[in-house]
Amino acid sequence: MNVFNNIKYNLSKLFFLFRYFNKIKKYYPSWNTIPEKLQDEEKTRKKLFQSFVADSVNQACLQIGVRDQKHAPHWVSCDLYDTRPLIDYNDDIHNLKFEKHSFDKIACLAILEHVENPLQAIGELKRVLKPHGEIWVEVPFSQPYHPSPNDYWRVTLQGLRLWLKDFHEIKAGYFGNPLYNGIFFFGKKKE
Repeated sequence: MNVFNNIKYNLSKLFFLFRYFNKIKKYYPSWNTIPEKLQDEEKTRKKLFQSFVADSVNQACLQIGVRDQKHAPHWVSCDLYDTRPLIDYNDDIHNLKFEKHSFDKIACLAILEHVENPLQAIGELKRVLKPHGEIWVEVPFSQPYHPSPNDYWRVTLQGLRLWLKDFHEIKAGYFGNPLYNGIFFFGKKKE
C-alpha cells in the first residue's frame, strides 16, 4: 500500500506541474527559447560535422565506434566490442595500437560515456592525432542509462571542455531536444 501511495503522491505533483506549466513559463521566459536554441545548435553541428567529414579526403582518419556506417570509406574504424566486418580494429580506446601522430582527424561519437577512464582515453586520442589535427567528440548530457556494455558518465559542456583542455576549441555546444540531448566539441590539437 505504501508503494501505491508514493506513486499517487508523485503523480499528483507531476499533474500539478503540468497544470501550471503556462504560469511557470510566464516567470521563466527563457524556457520558451530552449527548443529553438537547441534546433539552431543542431543545424550548426550537423553542417559543421558534414564539413569535418567532407574535408577528410586524402587524410588519415580514425573513427572510434561505428553506429550504422563509417563516416567515409577511407576512415579507419575502431571499437573494442563491435565485431561487425566494417570494424577495422578491436582495440581498447585506453590503449590504441596505432603509432604516435598517425591520424589527421579523429571522431569519437557517443563512446566516452562507456569507458572507465575518459581522461586516459582522450590522452590516447591526443597521442595518435597529428599536431594540429582535428578532433570531434560527442557525449550524452541528458539521456537514459544505456549500457554497452557499461554506461559510466554524463558530463556538462564545461566538463567536456575541461576533459579536452589540451585541444584548441573551434566550436562546442549542445544538440538534441530538451529531454534527450548531448554535447559536442570540435577542436584542434595544440601541438
